[in-house]
Amino acid sequence: MAQILIRTLDRYMNFYYGYLILKAYIFKLRFSEKYFNIDYLEKWKLFIERTDFDTLIDRACEMMKNDVDGRILDIADVMEKASYFAMIHPDHPNITLGFLKDADLWNLWLETGIYSYARRAISEIAGIGKGERIIDFGCGSASPAYYSELVGQHGFYTGIDYSRPLLRIARSNCREKNLLDRVRLIQGFAESKMEFTKKYDLAVLSSVLEYSDIRAVLKNALNAIGFDGKIAVFSEVFRDVQPERAELFELYYSLISNFRRFPSLTEIHDFLDFQGILYRMKSYGSHVLVIEVCE
Repeated sequence: MAQILIRTLDRYMNFYYGYLILKAYIFKLRFSEKYFNIDYLEKWKLFIERTDFDTLIDRACEMMKNDVDGRILDIADVMEKASYFAMIHPDHPNITLGFLKDADLWNLWLETGIYSYARRAISEIAGIGKGERIIDFGCGSASPAYYSELVGQHGFYTGIDYSRPLLRIARSNCREKNLLDRVRLIQGFAESKMEFTKKYDLAVLSSVLEYSDIRAVLKNALNAIGFDGKIAVFSEVFRDVQPERAELFELYYSLISNFRRFPSLTEIHDFLDFQGILYRMKSYGSHVLVIEVCE
């Protein structure tokens, strides 16, 4: 089952990337130097100048041959529209990608988009079972109910997110499913220094490292599992696994508040090595990573 989910996730991410390529090509056709946001304009100009669109579009069409769940593309459509408004002003009100002001939109994308497939893949690969304790950094609105159901009434789940609106939705979802007895939701940044009174079996870092100080989040994750457990990571792009994708993804994802850059496996390795711990790091497909840490 896990291998099927990983193949599905990789196929969907390939389709997603191909779709963004086509979006970028259409944007190129409409490209104008009359936009006023010079910084974002320059980033697009550099990308367009360096890109062989004939080759790239052929690759996009190849990656988009198979059918996918069309809901994974909803966020890409919004990103395309937002890119036009961002050319006018970096804080244009029609850039609907904020975790605070656009929480309802994010809830839809988190419930039904790529992130739902990432959750399913992580749960299978990590072997989440009844009675486990899970901490989720950057939990959003959809993951708390999902993981809380998996751990059962004898398990426990802690979700941390800086967006109060997303946490309100998460709490409502858990309340509707009678899960609040096993859930703790905390408003805060994943990179803020934290102290943990509980030891967790699994730390989930799904699409959070690109918005945070990577080392600080990993340090929190290690402390949360007591340097003995698992850390599961999902990223839309690992920079050193798919470097050809990073620039285009970052053009679009930079429109999301607090975005920094996508992580690389190398910097995760380097940080863990620096900690002087025993660990095993294994990639599943191109987007999921599981780190097993031993005392």
